[in-house]
Amino acid sequence: MAHVSNYPHGFKNGLILKGVPVELPNPGKVFWVNNSTVLPDNGLGGSDGNDGSYIKPFLTIDYAVSKCKANRGDVIYVMPGHSETVSAASGVDLDVAGLRLIGLGHGSKQCRLDFTAAAATVAVGADDVIIENMNFHANVDSVALGLIIEDGFSYCKVSGCRFDVETTGTDEFDIAIQLVNNNTGCVIENCTIDMGIADAIAGIKLDADTAFTTISNCVIRGDYSVANINGDTALSTNLDINGNLLENGIGGNLNAQPGIELLTGTTGTIRDNYIVCNVAAAVNSIVADTCLKFQNKYNETIATTGINLEVADA
Repeated sequence: MAHVSNYPHGFKNGLILKGVPVELPNPGKVFWVNNSTVLPDNGLGGSDGNDGSYIKPFLTIDYAVSKCKANRGDVIYVMPGHSETVSAASGVDLDVAGLRLIGLGHGSKQCRLDFTAAAATVAVGADDVIIENMNFHANVDSVALGLIIEDGFSYCKVSGCRFDVETTGTDEFDIAIQLVNNNTGCVIENCTIDMGIADAIAGIKLDADTAFTTISNCVIRGDYSVANINGDTALSTNLDINGNLLENGIGGNLNAQPGIELLTGTTGTIRDNYIVCNVAAAVNSIVADTCLKFQNKYNETIATTGINLEVADA
């Protein structure tokens, strides 16, 4: 059996492989997870009895997390086609500081976390956690929370992830992403949240006070009873909500609820967002009277190209 070359002490002067410089993106250990039937050459099927290498990957993400060390900069790579069931609260618990979870698949082979119970959640329970390119998939009605960033944990980044459903009109995350309380410096970027026509509450919810949260370049679609982005329990500070497409309602049945609703006293900037809903007045598509707003646009019909909210509010 061929063996993978292993250089645990690295290369003092770097490494060039087939003419391409290889950069080392992390200082910690690297673990692999795979339960798909597509294996590397000479590779073994995923098992939590394996060593977590590329050739001998772990079976589950949670087990890989248990092998990580706080603040070492460990990375977990999840192979294309990997799919896991999440059936309980904190069914996947990312509770190691500085951990980075990276899904490697795309499209139908994007790594999937399949939520099969209303109480199932993926939890972030440590600082400085990064989650990239994962599919959070609601497979039952009224999954209360998809991804939850727990109380007091900061600097989480959620990037390039997809939140979707098995059966549109039936399955949904009531709230796809929730920041619980005292979360600082969290970033949600380049994500797609699509709940279809099922009864959802909010795509992203700031459940209490957060600081320096960024929500950027996301597409959030659904029939939200409150708003696509919501923070109405306690005020937050220094938010940056920018470049998002927020569609509240589906097709010709747009919702009379706003795209963004934040508690009075919340501070920050709301800029360059495109909002689709059907409120009584265009300016009501953003309810955030103590935030600064720049170049946000609103539309409620295919017969027009939308309007600039700052002009509508003049």
